[in-house]
Amino acid sequence: MIRFFLIVNRSCQTRFSKYYDEQSQPAEEDGGMFELEVARQCITRKTTNTLFFSMKQYKIVFRVYASLYFIIGCNPEENEFSLLELIQVFVECLDQYFDKVTELDLVFNLEKVHMIMDEIILKGLLLETNQERILAIQQ
Repeated sequence: MIRFFLIVNRSCQTRFSKYYDEQSQPAEEDGGMFELEVARQCITRKTTNTLFFSMKQYKIVFRVYASLYFIIGCNPEENEFSLLELIQVFVECLDQYFDKVTELDLVFNLEKVHMIMDEIILKGLLLETNQERILAIQQ
């Protein structure tokens, strides 16, 4: 099960976050330290290392596109390569919808990003991977 999905930039600023259960959601007094810690782990990782690793009770899977890091936190038994493919589908949907998505598109159209994500993942489970069906709802 997917526990959370984050998009952060190279400065570790969270541009999108979606949590799929209350246990994964960081406490308000945390002040974003959990997201910062996850982002730092991904950003400082060497390019020779894999795109997934364990952190606390999660398996972290991430992929880099331009200056953005797309990060998924999930249960340890999830398949890493299927999650990498899920990130690819999400990025391709964003590219089609925004005509080459940029960080500014995420900042100024956050509700659209949430709507696209909600078509792909529901309550932490993969719902749809067909890009035409995902984007048909949005248009």
